[in-house]
Amino acid sequence: MRIAIVEDNQAEMERLCSHFDRYQREYQQKFELVWFDNGLKFLEAFNHNFDVIYLDVQMPLMDGMTLATKIREIDRTIPLIFVTNYVQYAIDGYKVDASDFLLKPVNYFNFCEHFKRIEDRFKQQEDAIAVTYSEGIVKILLDELYYVESNAHIILYHVFSNGAEKVLETSDTMKNVEQKLADYNFYRCNNSFIVNLKHVAGISGNDVLIADTKLPISRPRKKAFMNALTEYMGMGDK
Repeated sequence: MRIAIVEDNQAEMERLCSHFDRYQREYQQKFELVWFDNGLKFLEAFNHNFDVIYLDVQMPLMDGMTLATKIREIDRTIPLIFVTNYVQYAIDGYKVDASDFLLKPVNYFNFCEHFKRIEDRFKQQEDAIAVTYSEGIVKILLDELYYVESNAHIILYHVFSNGAEKVLETSDTMKNVEQKLADYNFYRCNNSFIVNLKHVAGISGNDVLIADTKLPISRPRKKAFMNALTEYMGMGDK
């Protein structure tokens, strides 16, 4: 887990880092901590490349609330945690959908209780991928991604949500997409389609049935595809 700490007071930063160090030893976790001593430096470095952000509220150049507002213009979902001397800032934190607040000086017991809540939040999040398309960047829940189609140099993501299909078009290669989805029970049935094994309704001859659509299974890929499907369904060799 990659964590940003935006804190101008080095002693407070070191205190928080010591809690992370103790926590990862006690709970067999692994953290990468990156410290920024002001908000402007953080904004220059931020590119959806952190899992959690800890923000001091009172900082020079840019205060924590202003920084949080700017972060929310870029990323609406990343957990923001305010670390502050003043409990009244909690009210303002709701405006930027803060995940939690830690009151300085942060003791280890309060830190543990807090971070267990953060871990629970991550466990509850659904698997998703970020896809860049014509209108920007969108998060696709993998449970709603039924299959991916390749048409020349265009990739089409077939997403089904609330009974309706939405097709997102982007420029990519099937090889890249296949690698991105490799750990999530997606499998390639021919050169043009990668399907979500969870949503396979059946096999009819040389076709796989998914979302009321028949997709061809190529002869060279059929054996491997069928093995992957039976293994996913729990019918493979134990």
